[in-house]
Parts: sequence; structure tokens; C-alpha cells
Amino acid sequence: MNNTNIPLYQFLYEEIKTEILNNEYKKGSKLESVRSLAKKRLISTTTVEKAYNQLLIEGYIKSVPRSGYFVLDVITPDISSFNNLVEPLVYKTYINNKLTTDLFDIKSYKRIVNKVINYDYEKLYTECDPRGELELREEIRKFIFEERNVKCDVNQIVIGTGIQNLLNILLDFTNKSSVTYLSPEFKKAMSVFRTFNYLLLPKNDIEEITNTKTDFLYISPSNTYPLGDIIKVKDRNDLIKWARSNNTYIIEDDYNFFIRYNSYTIPSIHSYDNGENVIYMGSFAKMLIPSIRISFMVLPISLYNIYKDTYRKNSQGVSKLDQLSLALFMKEGLFKRHTKKLYAQYKEKNEAIKKFLLKYSSNDLFTIQGSDSNLHLVLDFKTLKSLNQFTRNCENLSFEYQKIENKRSLIFPYSGIEINDIQEVIKRLLHEV
Repeated sequence: MNNTNIPLYQFLYEEIKTEILNNEYKKGSKLESVRSLAKKRLISTTTVEKAYNQLLIEGYIKSVPRSGYFVLDVITPDISSFNNLVEPLVYKTYINNKLTTDLFDIKSYKRIVNKVINYDYEKLYTECDPRGELELREEIRKFIFEERNVKCDVNQIVIGTGIQNLLNILLDFTNKSSVTYLSPEFKKAMSVFRTFNYLLLPKNDIEEITNTKTDFLYISPSNTYPLGDIIKVKDRNDLIKWARSNNTYIIEDDYNFFIRYNSYTIPSIHSYDNGENVIYMGSFAKMLIPSIRISFMVLPISLYNIYKDTYRKNSQGVSKLDQLSLALFMKEGLFKRHTKKLYAQYKEKNEAIKKFLLKYSSNDLFTIQGSDSNLHLVLDFKTLKSLNQFTRNCENLSFEYQKIENKRSLIFPYSGIEINDIQEVIKRLLHEV
């Protein structure tokens, strides 16, 4: 009867279910008794009972005491006209927007992961703290104090899978309604505000912002998007005064603060305010490898007092193994060593990219902006024709780019280009431009 590896009762259940769905058993018809079917099939009554019980639970049959099992009316949709084929959705990865293998010592990180599994494995059997593991929050607290002068209690730190995830948490418990920001917008962040039906108020400069009434300001003062400009001291002080007088919270997205090639690291705006009206956010996405998605948020005490009563409604999306591994990676000094190496190699790539762009561009095809920070350049093209040819070359090479709205400009990432390939890549990108 059953020449497969599935249990015998399941085989019988599937057989009877198919017969019911094919109308071989009519509505109201009686099934054979358990004993009769068992004797007929040369199987145990237990097997038949388990098969009937499964049919009973799913609603294919009903049991009438002292009478037996009867088939119920099961109406199934006609699937003959359904098209089971869908257009495949292919997630495309781009060569120039990844991390080259020489930029992260995967062997050292593997040793750290193995250490956690070998010596802290008992912690892996417990559920994640919705705020993030204490070990990692403590290492982040020390890191942002040392690097960014962000003073906070470990309990004010919330860990998430990315800035979008943290914004979702923030907007869910704050119940505000409007946000302002410097144009152009950081689309991934603004998409979250749109999901929460926020009024979006784009502004062109700091003066416009300080003349606006709003609940949140989303800004990267040490590395504005996409050019990497710095918000100057006077403007920072004006923003803090404005935020305090208007009961506005500044969301400081401090992404890529350490990647600044021709100056020292710029202080965080949180350090100017002592965190009263600043929500500080950071991410390890560009400091580790893209597959380790860990970001963090520091809540002002006023918001922490609201969050602590509701934090259990959110699940932690970052695995405990990733959190404990990163905490140990930081604690043993490997993270600091890694970021120094990362900075030196990114600076070398930055200089090489600029050098060969200028060398192989003819007739001043474009100007280069945003070259003092970040892992991308902004190219402003003189003509639409040259811009379009450059983008065609990018597509042919599977290179990512992002056009800037209402301008003949684009953002071109370069972190994934091997240093030894830069010259040849630039020659191909500028072919016929």
C-alpha cells in the first residue's frame, strides 16, 4: 500500500482526502468503519483512527456517535484557470556597492563567533532582549562616548536591524506627525515617515529649517547626504536652540562619520546638546560587512521614559549570535583595529578614483563633488548626453548609480571596486562619454 517514506496513516489520509475532493465520496456518504477498513487494508485500527482523526480535524468528515464517520460538503475553488507562474523577482547586486574581500578579516571574526558558540552557548538558548543584548549595548555605549562624545546610560540604547527598523520603533511609540529635512531626501528613511503618514517638509538650508514648526528634524550633521558637507558650529547651535524652543527632536543619523579623508572627525551634534533633544542613530553596515545588519539608537531620557513602558511589543530582529559576536569583537579591540585598516584602504580608493576620473575625462565632462567623505562620489555632468552615456556604461558593467532629481548629476558608489581594477574600470565607464 505504501511504498514511500511517509507514515502509513498519512498515506491513507491523503488517499481518502483526494477521493473526497474528487467527489468519489458524495456529501453525507458514510465511510467504512475503522475495523472494517483496517481488516480490508491489512493495517492496524490505530492507523485508520489517526487518518480519520486528521480528516476530522481539517473538516473533511464529521463523527456521529454510534453511527460512524460521514463526508462533509467540501467546496474547493476551481484552480484550472489559475496561472501558477509569476514573473521572477531578481534582486540584483552591484559590483561597485559591495565590500571587497580584503577589507574585512573574516578569519578573525570567525574565531570570535566560534568563541561565543563554545563559551557562551547557554545564552543562545534564551530569547533576545527586545532592546538588544546588554553586552553589545555596553560596548556601543563605550564606543560612541569615545568616538563621538555621546554620553548616555546603557539603557537608553536600542539595537535594530537598520535605520529603517529603528525609525519604525521610534515613530510607533512617539505618535508625532511631521518631519523636516535637508533636500535631497534620504529615500529609505523618508519612506518610513511616509508609511506613518507624516507630513514631510523638505528644506534647502538650515535657516529654512529653523523657521519651521515640526516634530522631528532628520539630519546627518557630520556628513550630509549626498555630498558629505558638514553642518557648521553656528548652525548646529541654532538647530539646538530651535529644537528646544519648539519641542522638536533632532534625529541625528551619524552614518559614515569616521570616513572623512581631509580633516579630523567632526563632533556629533548630540555632544553639543547633551542628548536632551537629540535622538542619536548609528550603524555598523559600512564598518563591518553588509550581511551583518546592526544599527543602534540612543533615546533622550524624555523618550526613554515612554519607550520603557512599551518596548516589549517589539521583537529583536538581530540574532543573539550576531550581537554577542560583535560585542566580543569590540571588547577585544579587533573592531578598532579593523576600522583603522578600513579607513586607510578607503582613502586609497578615494584618491585613485578621483585621479583616474580626471585623467580619462575629456573636455571637462563633469565636476566631482563629495570626495572628502563617504564611499561614493557625486558627478555633475555638463551635458545630458554625457550623463546618459555614463549611465549606459554603468548598466553594461552592472555598476550601481543613483540619479539626483532635477539635476544632471548622479551618485556613484565605489567601495566594491578592487584597488588594482580602478584604472581599467574608469576607462570603461568613460568610454564614448
